[in-house]
Amino acid sequence: MLAQQASRLQARRPAPGARRVVIRSALDTPRQSVDPMAAKPRAAKAEPGGVWSIQTPEDVDKVLGENKDRLVLIMCKASHCKPCKTFMPKYYRMAELLEDSVLCELTGDMSQELKKMMISWGVKSTPTFRMYRNGELVGSTTGSKETKLLPVLTELLLDTEKGKRMQPEDLEDPTTDDD
Repeated sequence: MLAQQASRLQARRPAPGARRVVIRSALDTPRQSVDPMAAKPRAAKAEPGGVWSIQTPEDVDKVLGENKDRLVLIMCKASHCKPCKTFMPKYYRMAELLEDSVLCELTGDMSQELKKMMISWGVKSTPTFRMYRNGELVGSTTGSKETKLLPVLTELLLDTEKGKRMQPEDLEDPTTDDD
């Protein structure tokens, strides 16, 4: 058995004096997310009640420009981030409850432009949540604990906006029963 493995290793070695060639290729298209929630079809426009996937830096400008009268929440995440994947069902539930706000997700490793944008924003860990009103950054927090996110978020909601009294237990999936 060991003799067979040794002969295979010798067969893989290049001939003496031969040059080893390494081929590297860059991805021309963005990588597909391994996040099962990312497989949902993308809406044509960011609207309250759902989570809109940001795919270019221009999308950020568009969302902020079209929703100046609303609170815009952007979740900066990475496709390999386990806490991000774990939090996504709660984020979708949050989108349903925050009917007057626009929730977006930005996957930083989807393209170089999005990665550069997250770096320019100072995002050092994922998930990072950035909150905008009137196109201006008004709040930011990191981590996947709703007990940390909700106080910052509800403080920024106007009294007339839905979700002002949201609690962590409101984000639990209403279709599951723990009994």
